[in-house]
Amino acid sequence: MSEMYTDRLLDHYRHPRNRGHLEQPDLSAEEYNPLCGDRVTIDLNVENGRIAQARFEGRGCALCLGAASILTEIIEGQRLEALKELDHERFLAALQAQIRPARLKCALLPWKTFRHAAYGEEEWPL
Repeated sequence: MSEMYTDRLLDHYRHPRNRGHLEQPDLSAEEYNPLCGDRVTIDLNVENGRIAQARFEGRGCALCLGAASILTEIIEGQRLEALKELDHERFLAALQAQIRPARLKCALLPWKTFRHAAYGEEEWPL
């Protein structure tokens, strides 16, 4: 099965939303995938249990950076408590792309970084 980057994923890679750092984030984490060299930082500002601002920065492949941009759009404005239910399978479905098993860590690195920042989780779901 070949990889299928949708127009949505490629648009987020070429025109990233919420790219950059927050001056004083309430929550922040950086994750690195040594297998491919992708690196992502997620910064969050939280007000009354809701993500007021989400930003990402990083370097990596189109899949990883496009997924990071999509992630920030999904989580911004949402309650941290509700986002606990955003498991890796739901996040992958939100990408709307066919992702080969060998590339799952590229797609999931932003999600993993968010989970680390928001909930202290550090383990890969796979």
